[in-house]
Amino acid sequence: MFNIKNLALQLVENHLHAPQKVAPLGAAGVAVVSAAGAWNLGNFSNDIIAAGAETEPFDLHGVDIEAPSANASYEIVFYFGAVDTECGRATFTRTNPTTVSRSTTLMTHIIPAGSRVRAKMRDSVGASSCTVKVWYHNY
Repeated sequence: MFNIKNLALQLVENHLHAPQKVAPLGAAGVAVVSAAGAWNLGNFSNDIIAAGAETEPFDLHGVDIEAPSANASYEIVFYFGAVDTECGRATFTRTNPTTVSRSTTLMTHIIPAGSRVRAKMRDSVGASSCTVKVWYHNY
C-alpha cells in the first residue's frame, strides 16, 4: 500500500544525508558578468550544471564566489531549465580587493532532473565579473 508519509520521510532522509555535490566539478568556476551601469543584469552565464547532467531532482544550497572584479555590492540570479525559470538569488559585497573567494548560502525549490542551471548578475557599479560554483543535493 502506498504511504505518502513514508515517502516524504524517505525523501527527507535521503536529502539530509546524501553527499553534497559541487558544480562544475573538477573545473574552474563559471564566469558571470553584469551589464554596464549600476544594477543592470548581464547576459546569461554558460551552464553551471549542464542540461541532462543530473538524473534525479536536486536543489541548490550554496554558491562559492571567486574573484569579484570590483568593490561593489552584487546580486546573482540563478535560473534552471530550458526556459530559464528563476530559482534563487544570492548577494555579497566585495570591500577588499585581496579577498580570494566567498561562500554564501542559497536555497531553491526542488529542480527537475535533467535541468540546466545558469546565472545572471548585477551590481552597484556595473560591468563587473566573478566566477561561481554551486553546491547542491539530489533527492
